[in-house]
Amino acid sequence: MTGKPRGGNGNGGNRGNRGDGGDGGNGQRPRDGSGGGVPSSISKGQDQLAEVLGRGRSGGQGGTPGTGGGRGGRGTYRAGDDVPGPARGRDLRTPHPRHTINGSRNGVVKDPSTVYLRGYEDVMHDDVAQIAAGNARWDPTTQRYEINGRYYGVEPSGTVFPDSGVGMVKLSGTEYAALKEIVRAGGDISKAPQLTRNPRFVNNPQAVEKAMQIYNGTYEP
Repeated sequence: MTGKPRGGNGNGGNRGNRGDGGDGGNGQRPRDGSGGGVPSSISKGQDQLAEVLGRGRSGGQGGTPGTGGGRGGRGTYRAGDDVPGPARGRDLRTPHPRHTINGSRNGVVKDPSTVYLRGYEDVMHDDVAQIAAGNARWDPTTQRYEINGRYYGVEPSGTVFPDSGVGMVKLSGTEYAALKEIVRAGGDISKAPQLTRNPRFVNNPQAVEKAMQIYNGTYEP
């Protein structure tokens, strides 16, 4: 990779789940030289990833990225000019906290919204680093990057957003709103009166049940 770290944190702000409803597609990773952004060898890919991880930073600082869900902050990774798609040459920022269970507490309700399931909050850092390193498969039709069984889009600001895949769940606006209420109540439904009074939830008990399962870590896709 030829890109160099850029000053600042590359924060373009959260533009929400633009394109979150897209389908990541099921294409196979292209072979070397097919234009899919796959390294020509495993060792080259490892070298590229190591280089990108070394450039990762949280809040614009040097060192490894911060810890988002379980790690704490958002990381930024510089993609090289040879990376295909919208990530090319950009400072890629890990997904907004609203895409995590705890982060939904203050998240903007959008339909749909993709959230990482418990135990997967930290995969965003490695996934974005892999995209920046050119190790992800780019699908120009779906406008998505596929890495580790997960699909991501990239906003014009450089912010990466999750679409679908392993360890993710796509929620409707009502399901996300229910999750938000549950998180704010610390999982205690008695402290979330909106869930039993607001017609949005009263008329959609399955949405509340799904949100509760996601919060408790018992949801199975």
